[in-house]
Amino acid sequence: MAPDKVKFGVLPIVYPVPIVLVGTVVEGRVNFATVGDCAVMGIKPPLVVISLHENHFTTQGVRTHGTFSVNFPATEMLAVTDYCGTVSGRDVDKSGLFTVEFDEVETAPLIHECPVNLACSVVHDVAIEHRHIFVARVVQAYVTGAYVEEEAGRRRIAQLGQLDPIIYALDNRYYRIGEPIGVGYQESKGFKAGQ
Repeated sequence: MAPDKVKFGVLPIVYPVPIVLVGTVVEGRVNFATVGDCAVMGIKPPLVVISLHENHFTTQGVRTHGTFSVNFPATEMLAVTDYCGTVSGRDVDKSGLFTVEFDEVETAPLIHECPVNLACSVVHDVAIEHRHIFVARVVQAYVTGAYVEEEAGRRRIAQLGQLDPIIYALDNRYYRIGEPIGVGYQESKGFKAGQ
């Protein structure tokens, strides 16, 4: 190993981490949990994954119904988003913190104030030690109209800077997205390996 590399231990240093609010219905009540363990698993089929501690109240709802929502808060929602991660739905009713909506998936509550929401149906639940990893199919994606743009007759989602998501790093700090620096699958045009 090169001398300038420092062994940092067994830590999943993946960054940035999107901060989302996972919604479900638990014991007949809407509940939301702040989650950083969320990722895309594929576009076709449209899959996402979340990881929850086995003792979380939200885990109980996801396992009962096999559904959940992923809600992407903007930075203006930082305080309430952080709050949802510091109190348990067993002790605090979080259903009144947001304007809650339902659509196709009746047990996947959507937060109206979030610019982007995903209603999801679990296709696989894997238990590893004290974690439940839920792989889910996106049943429907929702984007607030102000963040939908039209270009050449096609709809697209606004740039991340406009969506203003909350991101997190393992230094225990929240961050805001910066400026775009390129376009996917376009920046390599003209690149020659070995030059």
